[in-house]
Amino acid sequence: MSDGDPNQPRQPRNLQGLLKFAMEATQAEDAPDPAQIPPMDDERRQFLENALRSLTVDVVQEIEKAMKALLDRETPEEDKAEAIDVVIDFVQDIDTANDFFKLGGFTIINPGLVSANVEVRIGTLRLIAELSQNNPFCQKHLLEADVLPKLVELLSDEQSVANQAMHAISCMVRNFEPCLAAFIDMGGLECLLGCIQTDNEKLRIKTSFLMSNLCSEFAPVRDEFIKLNAVERVVASVNPTGKFDPKLETALSTLNVLTESREGVRRCQDSGLGLKSKLEAILRLNANKEECLEQVEYTKTLIKRCFLEKVTDTDR
Repeated sequence: MSDGDPNQPRQPRNLQGLLKFAMEATQAEDAPDPAQIPPMDDERRQFLENALRSLTVDVVQEIEKAMKALLDRETPEEDKAEAIDVVIDFVQDIDTANDFFKLGGFTIINPGLVSANVEVRIGTLRLIAELSQNNPFCQKHLLEADVLPKLVELLSDEQSVANQAMHAISCMVRNFEPCLAAFIDMGGLECLLGCIQTDNEKLRIKTSFLMSNLCSEFAPVRDEFIKLNAVERVVASVNPTGKFDPKLETALSTLNVLTESREGVRRCQDSGLGLKSKLEAILRLNANKEECLEQVEYTKTLIKRCFLEKVTDTDR
Protein backbone atom coordinates (compact mmCIF):
# COMPACT_ATOMS: atom_id res chain seq x y z
CA MET A 1 0.00 0.00 0.00
CA SER A 2 1.23 3.50 -0.75
CA ASP A 3 0.85 4.73 2.82
CA GLY A 4 2.51 1.70 4.43
CA ASP A 5 5.96 1.42 5.92
CA PRO A 6 8.44 1.18 2.99
CA ASN A 7 10.79 -0.83 5.19
CA GLN A 8 8.22 -3.59 5.69
CA PRO A 9 8.73 -6.70 3.51
CA ARG A 10 6.23 -7.04 0.68
CA GLN A 11 3.51 -9.65 1.10
CA PRO A 12 4.52 -12.99 -0.52
CA ARG A 13 2.83 -14.11 -3.73
CA ASN A 14 4.45 -17.55 -4.19
CA LEU A 15 6.42 -20.22 -2.35
CA GLN A 16 9.80 -18.56 -2.94
CA GLY A 17 8.34 -15.27 -1.79
CA LEU A 18 6.95 -16.91 1.34
CA LEU A 19 10.41 -18.09 2.38
CA LYS A 20 11.94 -14.71 1.60
CA PHE A 21 9.20 -12.95 3.58
CA ALA A 22 9.79 -15.16 6.62
CA MET A 23 13.56 -14.71 6.52
CA GLU A 24 13.37 -10.94 6.09
CA ALA A 25 10.85 -10.65 8.93
CA THR A 26 13.18 -12.48 11.34
CA GLN A 27 16.63 -11.44 10.16
CA ALA A 28 16.86 -8.64 12.75
CA GLU A 29 16.64 -11.27 15.47
CA ASP A 30 18.68 -14.03 13.82
CA ALA A 31 21.49 -12.30 11.91
CA PRO A 32 23.44 -9.07 12.35
CA ASP A 33 23.79 -8.50 8.61
CA PRO A 34 21.29 -8.93 5.78
CA ALA A 35 21.63 -12.32 4.16
CA GLN A 36 21.21 -13.09 0.51
CA ILE A 37 18.30 -15.43 -0.06
CA PRO A 38 19.53 -18.27 -2.27
CA PRO A 39 17.28 -19.58 -5.04
CA MET A 40 15.17 -22.54 -3.95
CA ASP A 41 16.39 -25.77 -5.47
CA ASP A 42 13.97 -28.32 -6.92
CA GLU A 43 14.42 -30.77 -4.05
CA ARG A 44 13.57 -28.20 -1.39
CA ARG A 45 10.63 -26.88 -3.41
CA GLN A 46 9.22 -30.38 -3.78
CA PHE A 47 9.65 -31.04 -0.07
CA LEU A 48 7.79 -27.87 0.89
CA GLU A 49 5.02 -28.47 -1.65
CA ASN A 50 4.49 -31.98 -0.30
CA ALA A 51 4.42 -30.65 3.27
CA LEU A 52 1.82 -28.05 2.37
CA ARG A 53 -0.23 -30.61 0.45
CA SER A 54 -0.28 -32.90 3.48
CA LEU A 55 -1.93 -30.10 5.46
CA THR A 56 -4.70 -29.59 2.91
CA VAL A 57 -8.12 -30.83 4.05
CA ASP A 58 -10.66 -32.36 1.69
CA VAL A 59 -13.69 -30.40 2.94
CA VAL A 60 -16.32 -32.51 1.17
CA GLN A 61 -14.76 -35.70 2.48
CA GLU A 62 -14.65 -34.39 6.04
CA ILE A 63 -18.28 -33.19 5.91
CA GLU A 64 -19.48 -36.50 4.48
CA LYS A 65 -17.57 -38.35 7.19
CA ALA A 66 -19.22 -36.22 9.88
CA MET A 67 -22.67 -36.71 8.33
CA LYS A 68 -22.19 -40.47 8.27
CA ALA A 69 -21.33 -40.44 11.97
CA LEU A 70 -24.35 -38.30 12.77
CA LEU A 71 -26.80 -40.50 10.88
CA ASP A 72 -25.42 -43.77 12.28
CA ARG A 73 -27.50 -44.91 15.27
CA GLU A 74 -24.48 -46.74 16.65
CA THR A 75 -22.37 -43.58 16.95
CA PRO A 76 -21.94 -42.53 20.61
CA GLU A 77 -23.66 -39.24 21.42
CA GLU A 78 -20.42 -37.52 22.43
CA ASP A 79 -18.94 -38.44 19.03
CA LYS A 80 -22.01 -36.96 17.34
CA ALA A 81 -21.48 -33.68 19.20
CA GLU A 82 -17.88 -33.61 17.98
CA ALA A 83 -19.01 -34.35 14.42
CA ILE A 84 -21.37 -31.36 14.52
CA ASP A 85 -18.46 -29.16 15.64
CA VAL A 86 -16.51 -30.34 12.60
CA VAL A 87 -19.36 -29.34 10.30
CA ILE A 88 -19.76 -25.96 12.02
CA ASP A 89 -16.08 -25.19 11.47
CA PHE A 90 -16.49 -25.68 7.73
CA VAL A 91 -19.85 -23.99 7.12
CA GLN A 92 -18.63 -20.69 8.53
CA ASP A 93 -17.70 -20.10 4.89
CA ILE A 94 -20.94 -19.17 3.10
CA ASP A 95 -20.09 -21.13 -0.06
CA THR A 96 -19.39 -24.25 1.98
CA ALA A 97 -22.66 -23.68 3.87
CA ASN A 98 -24.55 -23.72 0.57
CA ASP A 99 -22.62 -26.78 -0.61
CA PHE A 100 -23.51 -28.49 2.66
CA PHE A 101 -27.18 -28.29 1.67
CA LYS A 102 -26.42 -29.61 -1.82
CA LEU A 103 -24.60 -32.57 -0.26
CA GLY A 104 -27.79 -33.46 1.62
CA GLY A 105 -26.43 -32.11 4.87
CA PHE A 106 -29.77 -30.80 6.09
CA THR A 107 -30.85 -34.41 6.72
CA ILE A 108 -28.91 -34.29 10.00
CA ILE A 109 -30.78 -31.27 11.37
CA ASN A 110 -34.17 -32.61 12.47
CA PRO A 111 -32.69 -35.74 14.11
CA GLY A 112 -30.23 -33.50 15.93
CA LEU A 113 -32.98 -31.24 17.25
CA VAL A 114 -34.83 -34.17 18.84
CA SER A 115 -31.74 -35.91 20.20
CA ALA A 116 -31.91 -36.99 23.83
CA ASN A 117 -28.38 -35.63 24.26
CA VAL A 118 -28.21 -31.97 25.30
CA GLU A 119 -24.87 -31.34 23.58
CA VAL A 120 -26.19 -32.70 20.29
CA ARG A 121 -29.27 -30.47 20.50
CA ILE A 122 -27.12 -27.45 21.31
CA GLY A 123 -24.67 -28.28 18.52
CA THR A 124 -27.48 -28.64 16.00
CA LEU A 125 -28.89 -25.27 17.02
CA ARG A 126 -25.45 -23.69 16.64
CA LEU A 127 -25.23 -25.25 13.20
CA ILE A 128 -28.60 -23.77 12.18
CA ALA A 129 -27.49 -20.33 13.36
CA GLU A 130 -24.21 -20.60 11.45
CA LEU A 131 -25.94 -21.75 8.26
CA SER A 132 -28.69 -19.14 8.29
CA GLN A 133 -26.97 -15.97 9.46
CA ASN A 134 -27.08 -13.49 6.55
CA ASN A 135 -27.53 -16.39 4.12
CA PRO A 136 -30.87 -16.25 2.23
CA PHE A 137 -30.12 -19.50 0.39
CA CYS A 138 -29.88 -21.52 3.62
CA GLN A 139 -32.64 -19.51 5.32
CA LYS A 140 -34.99 -20.49 2.48
CA HIS A 141 -34.12 -24.19 2.65
CA LEU A 142 -34.27 -24.30 6.45
CA LEU A 143 -37.73 -22.75 6.26
CA GLU A 144 -38.77 -25.41 3.73
CA ALA A 145 -37.36 -28.07 6.06
CA ASP A 146 -39.91 -26.89 8.68
CA VAL A 147 -37.23 -26.20 11.27
CA LEU A 148 -38.85 -23.11 12.86
CA PRO A 149 -41.61 -24.89 14.84
CA LYS A 150 -39.04 -27.12 16.52
CA LEU A 151 -36.89 -24.10 17.39
CA VAL A 152 -39.88 -22.46 19.06
CA GLU A 153 -40.55 -25.66 20.98
CA LEU A 154 -36.96 -25.75 22.22
CA LEU A 155 -37.43 -22.33 23.84
CA SER A 156 -39.03 -24.32 26.65
CA ASP A 157 -36.05 -26.68 26.97
CA GLU A 158 -33.35 -26.27 29.62
CA GLN A 159 -31.62 -22.89 29.72
CA SER A 160 -28.56 -23.68 27.63
CA VAL A 161 -30.72 -25.17 24.88
CA ALA A 162 -33.27 -22.35 25.02
CA ASN A 163 -30.50 -19.76 24.64
CA GLN A 164 -29.19 -21.42 21.49
CA ALA A 165 -32.74 -21.87 20.15
CA MET A 166 -33.35 -18.12 20.41
CA HIS A 167 -30.05 -17.41 18.65
CA ALA A 168 -30.99 -19.81 15.85
CA ILE A 169 -34.44 -18.20 15.49
CA SER A 170 -32.84 -14.77 15.38
CA CYS A 171 -30.45 -15.83 12.61
CA MET A 172 -33.27 -17.40 10.61
CA VAL A 173 -35.78 -14.54 10.72
CA ARG A 174 -33.52 -11.48 10.51
CA ASN A 175 -33.09 -10.06 7.02
CA PHE A 176 -35.34 -12.72 5.48
CA GLU A 177 -39.00 -11.77 5.40
CA PRO A 178 -40.44 -15.21 4.44
CA CYS A 179 -38.99 -16.69 7.65
CA LEU A 180 -40.21 -13.73 9.68
CA ALA A 181 -43.72 -14.07 8.23
CA ALA A 182 -43.79 -17.78 9.06
CA PHE A 183 -42.53 -17.07 12.59
CA ILE A 184 -45.28 -14.50 13.14
CA ASP A 185 -47.94 -16.85 11.76
CA MET A 186 -47.00 -19.53 14.29
CA GLY A 187 -47.31 -17.09 17.22
CA GLY A 188 -43.65 -16.18 17.36
CA LEU A 189 -44.20 -12.64 18.66
CA GLU A 190 -46.14 -13.98 21.63
CA CYS A 191 -43.24 -16.37 22.30
CA LEU A 192 -40.81 -13.47 22.35
CA LEU A 193 -42.96 -11.61 24.85
CA GLY A 194 -42.90 -14.67 27.08
CA CYS A 195 -39.12 -14.95 26.80
CA ILE A 196 -38.56 -11.26 27.58
CA GLN A 197 -40.06 -11.88 31.04
CA THR A 198 -38.11 -15.02 31.88
CA ASP A 199 -35.55 -15.31 34.68
CA ASN A 200 -33.04 -16.70 32.17
CA GLU A 201 -30.77 -13.66 31.71
CA LYS A 202 -29.11 -14.79 28.48
CA LEU A 203 -32.45 -15.65 26.94
CA ARG A 204 -33.86 -12.23 27.90
CA ILE A 205 -30.90 -10.45 26.33
CA LYS A 206 -31.10 -12.45 23.09
CA THR A 207 -34.86 -11.89 22.95
CA SER A 208 -34.51 -8.15 23.56
CA PHE A 209 -31.93 -7.94 20.78
CA LEU A 210 -34.26 -9.69 18.33
CA MET A 211 -37.27 -7.60 19.36
CA SER A 212 -35.29 -4.39 18.97
CA ASN A 213 -34.01 -5.46 15.57
CA LEU A 214 -37.45 -6.40 14.28
CA CYS A 215 -39.15 -3.29 15.66
CA SER A 216 -36.50 -1.04 14.16
CA GLU A 217 -36.63 -2.71 10.76
CA PHE A 218 -40.39 -3.23 10.53
CA ALA A 219 -42.73 -0.68 12.12
CA PRO A 220 -45.72 -3.03 11.62
CA VAL A 221 -43.97 -5.63 13.79
CA ARG A 222 -43.47 -3.05 16.55
CA ASP A 223 -47.13 -2.07 16.27
CA GLU A 224 -48.16 -5.73 16.48
CA PHE A 225 -46.10 -6.16 19.65
CA ILE A 226 -47.94 -3.18 21.13
CA LYS A 227 -51.31 -4.68 20.18
CA LEU A 228 -50.25 -7.80 22.05
CA ASN A 229 -49.93 -5.64 25.20
CA ALA A 230 -46.14 -5.69 25.12
CA VAL A 231 -45.94 -2.34 26.91
CA GLU A 232 -48.14 -3.46 29.76
CA ARG A 233 -46.32 -6.78 30.12
CA VAL A 234 -42.88 -5.21 30.13
CA VAL A 235 -43.85 -2.41 32.52
CA ALA A 236 -45.10 -5.06 34.94
CA SER A 237 -41.55 -6.45 35.07
CA VAL A 238 -39.99 -3.04 35.87
CA ASN A 239 -39.08 -3.25 39.54
CA PRO A 240 -36.91 -0.37 40.83
CA THR A 241 -33.81 -1.46 42.71
CA GLY A 242 -30.74 0.26 44.11
CA LYS A 243 -28.23 -1.86 42.19
CA PHE A 244 -27.48 -3.00 38.67
CA ASP A 245 -30.21 -5.37 37.57
CA PRO A 246 -29.87 -7.02 34.13
CA LYS A 247 -33.58 -7.87 34.01
CA LEU A 248 -34.50 -4.26 34.73
CA GLU A 249 -32.06 -2.98 32.10
CA THR A 250 -33.52 -5.33 29.48
CA ALA A 251 -37.06 -4.16 30.29
CA LEU A 252 -36.09 -0.49 30.04
CA SER A 253 -34.28 -1.11 26.76
CA THR A 254 -37.37 -2.83 25.33
CA LEU A 255 -39.63 0.03 26.42
CA ASN A 256 -37.32 2.47 24.65
CA VAL A 257 -37.92 0.59 21.41
CA LEU A 258 -41.68 0.32 21.92
CA THR A 259 -42.04 4.03 22.70
CA GLU A 260 -40.68 4.98 19.31
CA SER A 261 -44.35 4.87 18.31
CA ARG A 262 -47.07 7.21 19.53
CA GLU A 263 -49.22 4.31 20.64
CA GLY A 264 -46.35 2.93 22.69
CA VAL A 265 -45.95 6.31 24.41
CA ARG A 266 -49.70 6.57 25.00
CA ARG A 267 -49.80 3.19 26.69
CA CYS A 268 -46.84 4.06 28.92
CA GLN A 269 -48.72 7.16 30.04
CA ASP A 270 -51.57 5.06 31.45
CA SER A 271 -51.62 6.05 35.12
CA GLY A 272 -52.78 2.57 36.05
CA LEU A 273 -49.36 1.17 35.13
CA GLY A 274 -47.51 3.45 37.53
CA LEU A 275 -44.55 3.71 35.15
CA LYS A 276 -43.73 7.32 35.99
CA SER A 277 -43.27 6.62 39.69
CA LYS A 278 -41.19 3.54 38.87
CA LEU A 279 -38.89 5.54 36.61
CA GLU A 280 -38.49 8.28 39.19
CA ALA A 281 -37.57 5.66 41.79
CA ILE A 282 -34.95 4.16 39.47
CA LEU A 283 -33.34 7.58 39.02
CA ARG A 284 -33.42 8.31 42.73
CA LEU A 285 -31.81 4.97 43.63
CA ASN A 286 -29.19 4.77 40.87
CA ALA A 287 -28.41 8.26 39.55
CA ASN A 288 -24.78 8.32 40.75
CA LYS A 289 -23.87 4.66 40.28
CA GLU A 290 -21.49 4.02 37.42
CA GLU A 291 -22.54 0.39 37.03
CA CYS A 292 -26.12 1.55 36.49
CA LEU A 293 -25.29 4.17 33.86
CA GLU A 294 -27.07 2.46 30.97
CA GLN A 295 -30.30 1.74 32.82
CA VAL A 296 -30.29 5.33 34.08
CA GLU A 297 -29.95 6.61 30.50
CA TYR A 298 -32.84 4.41 29.38
CA THR A 299 -34.89 5.76 32.28
CA LYS A 300 -34.14 9.39 31.46
CA THR A 301 -35.15 8.82 27.83
CA LEU A 302 -38.45 7.26 28.88
CA ILE A 303 -39.26 10.05 31.32
CA LYS A 304 -38.55 12.69 28.69
CA ARG A 305 -40.40 10.85 25.94
CA CYS A 306 -43.49 9.84 27.91
CA PHE A 307 -43.91 12.38 30.69
CA LEU A 308 -42.13 15.61 29.80
CA GLU A 309 -42.53 16.10 26.07
CA LYS A 310 -45.90 17.02 24.63
CA VAL A 311 -46.52 14.28 22.07
CA THR A 312 -49.30 15.14 19.64
CA ASP A 313 -52.18 12.74 19.17
CA THR A 314 -51.11 10.45 22.01
CA ASP A 315 -53.71 11.40 24.60
CA ARG A 316 -56.78 10.97 22.44
